[in-house]
Amino acid sequence: MDLCVSMWSVHRKFYNDGWSVIDFLQFCHEAGVQHVELLDLFWRDADTEVPAVLEYLRSHDMKVAAYAVTNDFVHTDVANRESALQAVQNGISFAKKLGSPVVRVFSGDLKEGYDFESAFGYIVEGLKAAAAEAGDDVILALENHGKLAGRGDQVKRVILEVGSNALKSTFDVGNFYLVGQQPMEALAQLSGYLGHVHVKDFVPSDKGLLATTGEYFAGAACGQGIVPFKDIFSMLDTIGYTGALSVEYEGEGDELEGVHASLSFLRSLRSTSAQGVN
Repeated sequence: MDLCVSMWSVHRKFYNDGWSVIDFLQFCHEAGVQHVELLDLFWRDADTEVPAVLEYLRSHDMKVAAYAVTNDFVHTDVANRESALQAVQNGISFAKKLGSPVVRVFSGDLKEGYDFESAFGYIVEGLKAAAAEAGDDVILALENHGKLAGRGDQVKRVILEVGSNALKSTFDVGNFYLVGQQPMEALAQLSGYLGHVHVKDFVPSDKGLLATTGEYFAGAACGQGIVPFKDIFSMLDTIGYTGALSVEYEGEGDELEGVHASLSFLRSLRSTSAQGVN
């Protein structure tokens, strides 16, 4: 399993301090991380940036483990659903340029008048069309994100209904708490469908992210919260997962310190993993 860092971990550096994708890559390189997760949100001028990014990756022996797109299939309006599909199709094209084997995708956002059952058809329709575009070089990896397809059983149901080998799961170890599910329960449900893994940590809080249970959670560096990483890593080894472990730091405070603390903790678990964390 290769350690990876998602650029979302430094989104405040991008929005507030003017960081570019190259700045992020340099930070990862200096932190000893060879695998990165890039997002479609963070291009300011893709036409000029992508060639420079490709050159940086080549010259520093780095790889894009996943490319994340921002899509929302849950719309009554056909044009909005087509726009979401186009976002995924664009992501597939970018992933192939960047040499990424994974495109991370979403189902959609919870809206008034919708729940998982009423949104299910739109989600499946969009992901079926997207999976048909993926081909053999790229897989789509549906993240358990938000309150639509946030549970392991919901993600699995979508994957099975789409019925394509091109669709798997982005298993986010923390997001399950936001829908009242323990990550080990979800991992048992999705163990045969993993395409990508997000590693983050949460702590119970009196503010922050509101879960469906009425509880609040706040982001933390890996190892500083409630996520049972040893159990998760052990099960990932057991099922033979060999993909990336992508740090997605979402805590307050200094993002760079949070990423470094997460990497240090995850590397410390190397000896407990049969395959190791590189």
